[in-house]
Amino acid sequence: MQQFNRNTDHQSAQPDPQFVNTVAAVVQVLQNKGTGDDQQKGRAVNTDHSEGKTIDLIGLMFHVIERFWCVLLAALIGAGFFGYLAGKSVPMYTATSKLYIVNANNSMISIADLQMGNFLTMDYQEVFKTWEVHEMVREELNLPYSYEQMQSLLTVSNPEDTRLLYITVRYQDAQMAADIANAYAQAAKEFILNTMRSEEPSDFSIALVPSVAIVKSKSVEMVKGFLLGSVLAVGILTLMFVLDERPRTPESISTYGGIPTLAVLPSTKDVAKASKRKNTHTHKRNGRRA
Repeated sequence: MQQFNRNTDHQSAQPDPQFVNTVAAVVQVLQNKGTGDDQQKGRAVNTDHSEGKTIDLIGLMFHVIERFWCVLLAALIGAGFFGYLAGKSVPMYTATSKLYIVNANNSMISIADLQMGNFLTMDYQEVFKTWEVHEMVREELNLPYSYEQMQSLLTVSNPEDTRLLYITVRYQDAQMAADIANAYAQAAKEFILNTMRSEEPSDFSIALVPSVAIVKSKSVEMVKGFLLGSVLAVGILTLMFVLDERPRTPESISTYGGIPTLAVLPSTKDVAKASKRKNTHTHKRNGRRA
């Protein structure tokens, strides 16, 4: 009888297998839910970091100051390069010929004639872009240049509220600059009269041989190169700082990884410098005592 009771108690003490399986399934679900929540929190931290990214202006300032030698080197290279180009530049001479656009059929000039003169002035500026005019000048002066090169020597402008055309030529020879400007004025007059069937413009002023050449100032160009080099170097350093995504502070490490920072260790370079300064100070003090 006692043996039967012991067997019964032993069977009742054993856990129910179905109950054990149910508990295990619940624990597994809870574990999976916790892992999913942690992943969502990590993604939320990364998303907040990417959306709320700002530029550390103080850090950027120290980043540029630490590499000031790069800025100075780039500025010196820019100044030297621009100074070299200024020294190699060729002096240029400028000569200007002027045409007057007006309807001279009647002795009395009306408002309509003045307005027509303004419209013709804008039309006549396009005459100097035609290959026919370039060809006339090239044949007259026997110039070995293409139409594009001839166009690069020429500048045609119309002062505001006037009916004047300024035909300006820049060339390295003073006499040739004046000859080209006057040749363009005569070629344009002939082209307008024969092709456009319009009133021939009048000569307002002929180009004189310039006596002063336009030369680039070497000092001014060097200052430009210095400023441009320094600005370019600062821009490159700023771009490198902005694109650098490495965490540099305990706060950034916590933001990126989602884990707290337990300790901060000094850099080996800083430790070496501090130790070197300490040893130097100790040697000096010992030397004074001796």
